[in-house]
Amino acid sequence: MKRLLSLQLVGASLFAQTPDAVEIMRRVSENVDRAQAARAAWVYDQDIFVRLKRANGKLAREESRQYTVAPTEKGAQRKLVKVEGKILEGKKEVAYTEAGYRQKDADIDGALVDTFAREVMWRRNSVGPMVYWFPLESKNLEKYAFKFEGEERYREYDVYRITFRSKEDDWEGEALIERNEYQPVLVTTAWAGKVPTAVTIALGTNVKQIGAKITYKRFDKDVWFPVQTGGEMKLRVLFLYARTIAFSATNRDFRKADVQSSIEFGGEPEQ
Repeated sequence: MKRLLSLQLVGASLFAQTPDAVEIMRRVSENVDRAQAARAAWVYDQDIFVRLKRANGKLAREESRQYTVAPTEKGAQRKLVKVEGKILEGKKEVAYTEAGYRQKDADIDGALVDTFAREVMWRRNSVGPMVYWFPLESKNLEKYAFKFEGEERYREYDVYRITFRSKEDDWEGEALIERNEYQPVLVTTAWAGKVPTAVTIALGTNVKQIGAKITYKRFDKDVWFPVQTGGEMKLRVLFLYARTIAFSATNRDFRKADVQSSIEFGGEPEQ
């Protein structure tokens, strides 16, 4: 009886020390909300890549961009450093070095590439990624159901594994959360839903296989940055236009800025 009681007490103690999934994500959201201030002392470079393929798998267009990101009083500014893109139409290849380049007024490929290049791992007046895809902000917590899946070692981090699913739509995914600082290490998400059949038939529009993954890294105590993300989706519009869109972003060369001074960009920075 004493041994059984001892085991029960140990089990209860371990259970009490492990918060449930909702509590874990609540702590994460608090840290994410505070992360903007901690990131404000850092400058880094950002590489963006977007590729469009036709329905037959052949390349239609691809573009790479390089940015420099620096903190400001209201968040961060991003300065475009370099653009390299190419368009393939049969055997013809068109190279360009201008963001937002269009071959014609109704250039769907150009619009898609420009939109993804501007928004992957970036939001206006933010130092973070497209976090609205993920349940990491406190304002998004109530929109998701969470489940604790266990603990494990992932690379150099001890993590909790949490799965989540949106209560409002069909987004679902998994988050690895560092156990000591309650920061995200890896978040994977995918849209499990489908465009309604009536919409697909009437408009000829379909979107599927939407998914993305984002990796975070610790640079200092309570200072974590998203360092890499990538994803893919398939799009078909009006029965005539079909593309597979692949995108990726990498943040690199992190260095601390002088918090007493500001970094001035030459020309107009991209917000």
